[in-house]
Amino acid sequence: MAEEELKLETKCYDANEYGYLYGLNQKIPDEEFEKVKPYFRKFKRMDFVEGNVQVTGRPEGWRCLEKDVAKVEEILGITNTLEKRQNKVKEAFADPIKKSNLIDKSYEWLKLLFERTGTRPEQDLSRLAVHSTKIYDPRDSYKNGADDGEGELFIYTPHGMWYIINNSNEFADKSLNNVKTAQGGAVGHRLMYDDLVDRLIRIYTEENLYTGKDLY
Repeated sequence: MAEEELKLETKCYDANEYGYLYGLNQKIPDEEFEKVKPYFRKFKRMDFVEGNVQVTGRPEGWRCLEKDVAKVEEILGITNTLEKRQNKVKEAFADPIKKSNLIDKSYEWLKLLFERTGTRPEQDLSRLAVHSTKIYDPRDSYKNGADDGEGELFIYTPHGMWYIINNSNEFADKSLNNVKTAQGGAVGHRLMYDDLVDRLIRIYTEENLYTGKDLY
């Protein structure tokens, strides 16, 4: 099996102060890490405004801020840079056909990952919303469709990332629901925070935040 390429990836998202924090995707020799250590900080739970109540992912450990990512990549000779990955998305989004294909492909991957490898604990949408670090609403689908039992959300919480599919219209099979909502229920899949899943969610939702009625 080929060795994974060294890169910096998102390890967590802090809603209060730091935004995205980055870490290396694999362990490197101590002498190599010493070269980049000035750009890293060993975070602990107490370093965050509210413990890590407002953090999704794994904040504890050696992490660097987004502004320092390029310096670390240069020192370590990382070729699969954050800027390159972001530019690929920007280039695709500049072309309507490529953008549409990328969004469709991201959605297919998200459905596969959440439905095949996610868990479905019983939960309450209002509780998820209260404890969320951010909520994405692709194309305002939930804002405009909630009262008709339609729409989907991606909710980041301290315990993971949730994919919520409203399932409360008159024809819905409500026995599938594991998330309580004011409208009558939804199907919810949960995954632990992951750099790839986060990137797919941000592509698919176009980082459109939920702006509808209060969910709690």
